[in-house]
Amino acid sequence: MDSEDALAKVTEASEAVRQTAHTVRQSLEEGQPPGQVLAILRDLVREAPLPSLLVAFMLGCLLARR
Repeated sequence: MDSEDALAKVTEASEAVRQTAHTVRQSLEEGQPPGQVLAILRDLVREAPLPSLLVAFMLGCLLARR
């Protein structure tokens, strides 16, 4: 097996994983109606991941100190 065959197989496998992840994500989004708390939270985290991470860390610290 030469490097071109290996590269082609890796590319094919990564594309299959990418397509599967897209299909799963799409199925999960279709299964949850918009406007619910989890849908709002999910959209908020997608728009601003770092501030959401900071808030989650701060809440974790507060809960751990109790």
